[in-house]
Amino acid sequence: MKRLILLSFCFITFGLLSAQNPEDVFKEGMAKMEAKDYNAAVEKFDLALAAKPDYIDAHFQRGMAKKALLQYNLAINSFNKVIELNPKHLEAYLERAELYSNMGRDNEAMQDFNKILEMKPDYLEAYVRIGNMYRRKGDSEKAIAEYQKALKINPKYDKAHYNLALYFFNLEKNAEAMKHVREAITSNPNNAEAFALKGEIELNQKQYRPALASLNKAIELDNSVGSSYTLRGQAKFFTGDRKGACQDWKKAQELGDIECEEYLGKYCKK
Repeated sequence: MKRLILLSFCFITFGLLSAQNPEDVFKEGMAKMEAKDYNAAVEKFDLALAAKPDYIDAHFQRGMAKKALLQYNLAINSFNKVIELNPKHLEAYLERAELYSNMGRDNEAMQDFNKILEMKPDYLEAYVRIGNMYRRKGDSEKAIAEYQKALKINPKYDKAHYNLALYFFNLEKNAEAMKHVREAITSNPNNAEAFALKGEIELNQKQYRPALASLNKAIELDNSVGSSYTLRGQAKFFTGDRKGACQDWKKAQELGDIECEEYLGKYCKK
């Protein structure tokens, strides 16, 4: 009897998988990714892969979801499978390289980056990710050299300008930072990170109304980043809108940004 029940369950499960097209399940997984519900996304990608084991896009997006969940080894396993199925999948090498870098496995990261650039020497994102790896290690000269390589290929590459701006901002070189962040915005007016960084630079320079305008634009482009609300709360506070500041800091807290908690405790107690 138990065996019959188990067989029936297997047939039902297989029937459900067969009835639902793996591409449709994949689309459901992508919707979960968009909603940042990464565990649910993994479940959908697993279902798609159960029906279609060689579904490259599902393996790749499963890796991206695992990366977002900080499950780096599991993410690497997914990217390994993508590369096994398609040895020329540049994005899989790129994402795996960044994970290796995050885990301190820089030699393996560079092997993947070199593989990418061997296949596609003008892959701009690879230069930026290599630069970011060097920046995290504190090797500023090599970081800048990689960003400049990207800009030599495409002087309007917004991600390279943004990362150079971030580098100079962290050194408190606001003029250089502002120069590159403006280049990033000119090159890509939809770069929310660049607008947020511009607002932060302006806050540091006590240019509160320009900062407010920059941060309004950052949030208009991407309303899911808690730090943008924290910064905009500061701009509102210094322009006399304490109520609006507290609303932004509460929103930042909801989105998981811990920097806002000091301001909430200090300025927003009833």
